[in-house]
Amino acid sequence: MKKLILPLIFSLLFIGFSLNIYALDPDPVTATATAELVEALSAEEVDQLNFGKFIAGTSGGTITVDGTATGTVTTTNTVATIGGGAPSSASFDISGLASQNVSVSLPADGSVNLTHESTSDVMNVSSFSVSASTLTLSSTGDATVYVGATLTVPASGVSVGVYSGTYTVTFAYQ
Repeated sequence: MKKLILPLIFSLLFIGFSLNIYALDPDPVTATATAELVEALSAEEVDQLNFGKFIAGTSGGTITVDGTATGTVTTTNTVATIGGGAPSSASFDISGLASQNVSVSLPADGSVNLTHESTSDVMNVSSFSVSASTLTLSSTGDATVYVGATLTVPASGVSVGVYSGTYTVTFAYQ
């Protein structure tokens, strides 16, 4: 009897716990992938950042040009602007994909120097400002951004003359 009960129990277990196995449909499924290549952002410097003509005075100071369309100029200490220098903020025309958000990155403080045209004298540019650090391109894909900064003018030890240098402004889709 023992010999009959054990196979009977195993038979009931297999019948009671039968597995349903389904075959996969042999027909493949077609999937879709898409991509959209858009135009890269482009930017053009229209107006240069210009601190104008000035004198250092007895204690030097700073000249600040606001990062706005008007490019308002302010000075500190004994620095004084004089006529004929045409100070202005820089302006950049940006073009790209219509209605897209764009971020603007400016140089770090103290990373930009203007160098004298014929000597190794330098003046530091810092505190860059921008009219909009994030903007949305128009429905035609255009925008204008204004950049300003502060020039530190030493009281002495630098040559009279023209100083110039370059800096990087980065525009990126968000």
